[in-house]
Amino acid sequence: MLEYQQKHLILLESMFFSTGFEACKIAKELGYKVTLICRDFKLYLKNKPLNQHPLGLADFHIETETNDAKSLIQFLENYYEKNPFHGLLTFSDYYVDIAAQVATYFGFLSPSPKSVQIARNKDLSRICLLEKSVPSAKFHIVKSFAEALKAAKDIGYPCVVKPTAETSSYGVECVFNDEQLLKAFNFANSIIINERGQRREGKVLIEEYMVGEEVSVETISINGDCHVLGITSKGLTGWPNFVECEFSFPYKIPENTRNSVIDVVKSALNAIGYFHGPCHTEIKLTKEGPKVVEINPRLGGRFISKMISDSLGIDPIKEVIKLAMGDSVDLLPKRNIGTAWSAITAPSTGFLKEIKGKEEVLKSSGVEIFILNAKIGDFVRKPTNNGDTIGYIYTLGKDAADARDNLKKAREKLQLIISS
Repeated sequence: MLEYQQKHLILLESMFFSTGFEACKIAKELGYKVTLICRDFKLYLKNKPLNQHPLGLADFHIETETNDAKSLIQFLENYYEKNPFHGLLTFSDYYVDIAAQVATYFGFLSPSPKSVQIARNKDLSRICLLEKSVPSAKFHIVKSFAEALKAAKDIGYPCVVKPTAETSSYGVECVFNDEQLLKAFNFANSIIINERGQRREGKVLIEEYMVGEEVSVETISINGDCHVLGITSKGLTGWPNFVECEFSFPYKIPENTRNSVIDVVKSALNAIGYFHGPCHTEIKLTKEGPKVVEINPRLGGRFISKMISDSLGIDPIKEVIKLAMGDSVDLLPKRNIGTAWSAITAPSTGFLKEIKGKEEVLKSSGVEIFILNAKIGDFVRKPTNNGDTIGYIYTLGKDAADARDNLKKAREKLQLIISS
């Protein structure tokens, strides 16, 4: 009789919110043994003991260097001898390229390292999309302010300044004149080492500011077959920065527009050679048609995975884990309801003096989750990136429009009083 061997998953690093934190729990529920490898667990624990944190559900916790693929491969070769594993996966933007390299080395199912590298580096993405005639923003890659001025003159104001390999809208700003350009360029160019200790190249993107509604398309590709889970609406705040403040799913747009959006997304994924794995592709609906904002070779962040799960009965985190482990994936919708999510951000920078309407929000129709992390007396700031969120509201509805309406009514009941 053959001895049963429990499948073993390596999880590389995490996100700072639900998608990454849920992965350990879901992998365990699927019956897998889990090893979580991180460079520094303190980054996630925030002074909480590991056994009281969602990441504590992993069977094994290992601290080692994760920012270098070669050294990680060497470590895992030795680890494999005593603890054979069957798949490797990350849910973190910062580690998708390293995870692809390591998974490919061990012969596991994974996106190609080259496609992930192109997606992760926005300058490479823009070049690739241009070469393959996929609609995208006009752009220049610059290394100095003189080059940035020349690029802005060519593209025209307003234009967007962004680092080539950051996440959470960090360092992304729309500028309207040379003075603003200088400030934004200097900031983006100053990000030499990111928050994970990874060194980045000294390049900055100057892009056309694309006018139009922004949406994202959530997909999971399996051996070249791109499955579209749906379209997510997106609200932005923090102007002239781009802070994600509201989502709803599944977002209904006219069928011809939807078809055009999906065609552009599939063309973009084909252009970069991304044929296997999850993707969160951001699209602007411009008057010229859909254009690619960014290709993110991972699941959508924030609450998007939960929104898909609650709306369709498809848990993207679960299915992506199964995909990485070579097990069968179920992407068939089981239901069709609407979900919506709103970030809570400070209306101005200062100290939180008073919170009004908390009980009313909790009693509001359709509200499933209401979390406010900031307390009276905390210093809060007007948002400039996704990290400035201080809470959120999550609602359900009969469809996305109904969920958005429930969200709007709940959000209007909350008032944050800030003192300078």
